[in-house]
Amino acid sequence: MGRLSIVETSNDPEWKKAFNKHLALELESPQQFATCVLSTVDANGHPSARLVTPRGFVGEDFLRLSPEDANEWTSDVMTFCTHSKSIKVQELVGVSDVQLLYWFPHAKVQVRCSGQAHMLFHPDNPNYSTLSLDIRQRIWRRDDTTAELDNSEVKLDTEFIREQAYLNHSPMIQAWYAWPPPGRVRSGDESLYPKEIPQIKDEEAREKYGSEARRNYVLVFVDVMKVDIVDLKDNTRKLYKRRGDTTWSVTNINP
Repeated sequence: MGRLSIVETSNDPEWKKAFNKHLALELESPQQFATCVLSTVDANGHPSARLVTPRGFVGEDFLRLSPEDANEWTSDVMTFCTHSKSIKVQELVGVSDVQLLYWFPHAKVQVRCSGQAHMLFHPDNPNYSTLSLDIRQRIWRRDDTTAELDNSEVKLDTEFIREQAYLNHSPMIQAWYAWPPPGRVRSGDESLYPKEIPQIKDEEAREKYGSEARRNYVLVFVDVMKVDIVDLKDNTRKLYKRRGDTTWSVTNINP
């Protein structure tokens, strides 16, 4: 899956500090990536799970809040991406409850993050609407300041975030978003499956596939409400729950 960056501040909730610690250990291993499974609810009320590529936390690395953001913000909002015509999008429209399951084999740690998914479509996509999650309520400065955050000062450009996430993918992954809907019978017309859009010689076709890829790219924000961390090396398990505000409770429970 995708490699995650690690940004840690003293203001991070304890679960995020633990997550980053385990992730750092995992990135030292030969695999150098984190396995992440997304679980949703299908149209029949049954569980539906698959591997996804985690994109990191909003505000960090290539997920800066706006062009003016000088990497000064961070958050506990997780992200992943998907094709707008994938089955998971249909499922998330029906039920926004999700769970992200991370397994770090080198660290021997399992992390389950439960929350609400909020999808951000391209403005030209028929499903486009204003992001339903108020990112301003889920961010804080990376420095150690304890000053109260004035949300009105935060410049937020959600389309900038989505576009930068798209550009961070390899050309091959970007091209995949121009392909026909996932899960359908594959067509015998191989021209529908470009390998890398910049390599397409015909300018009109190159522009067509590039526009289609961006239109199909969906960035999903997960507002995490509960985190369950099991450490099999220490035989410990901690359950973190978001309170009504931005603080968290923690309970030691049996593994």
